[in-house]
Amino acid sequence: MQRRWAAIYIAFFLVMAASSYSVMAVAEEPTIDVEGDTFQQGDTVEFGGTTYTFTEVSNGSATAEYSQTSQGQTTFANNSVVEYDGGEYNVTTAAGEQSFTLVEEFDVPTLLENDPEVDNTTYTADDGTEFVRYRNGTTQPVDEYLPEPNRESFAVGDTIQHANTSKTVDNVTASEAVLTWEETSTQSIEFAEGDTTELGGTQYVSTFRGGDTLVLSTDVEGYQADLDNQDYFDTRMSSLTYIIVYCFGAAFLLGAVAFLPHRG
Repeated sequence: MQRRWAAIYIAFFLVMAASSYSVMAVAEEPTIDVEGDTFQQGDTVEFGGTTYTFTEVSNGSATAEYSQTSQGQTTFANNSVVEYDGGEYNVTTAAGEQSFTLVEEFDVPTLLENDPEVDNTTYTADDGTEFVRYRNGTTQPVDEYLPEPNRESFAVGDTIQHANTSKTVDNVTASEAVLTWEETSTQSIEFAEGDTTELGGTQYVSTFRGGDTLVLSTDVEGYQADLDNQDYFDTRMSSLTYIIVYCFGAAFLLGAVAFLPHRG
């Protein structure tokens, strides 16, 4: 009698396990199904006036590059020394003028070292005049010894080459000259499954089809709903797996206990 009831329960658990397995076998996992624009590697698209080029779309990830333009600014203070045209120049600005002048500065110690006719140093006279001394004993004021410096003037709106960049004179005051220029740099943006990205003022959610096709959809809520359905499906499949394991375990345990040999 004991073994008969055990056999009934074992059969019940096996039927439960088989039923759970059959449900799992025919069940289809919900997919992410949102409408949107599709992109593959090499495609180009414009969002909000910015052009994006998809340089990579593969294995469920994507990269798009775009050019970003920003304005740079530098200031030449009056009576400061700046690098220009391979040398050093003194900046001169004046009140009420819309221009500034660059006057070439000389490296006096280097000039003296390269001139065998003079001493390698300058001297100062009693009246404060700085001079150079020639090997023959004669002297000459430094201002007269130095060659005529190069002078260049620039007005507001003029273009000047500085630090390997073409810059525009934007404003000149008594204390400084302001130069501006535009800088263009390449930026990149990454896309992964489920990412939300703002492009041109609109939120897009990313999903992939076949690994090499990116879908950008504005249906963010729809994507989340599909994701919730997938989570619900996974939870139910996990529950069925537990049922199968439990049923096989219970059937085995009942069989082991019911069919143990009797003593005597």
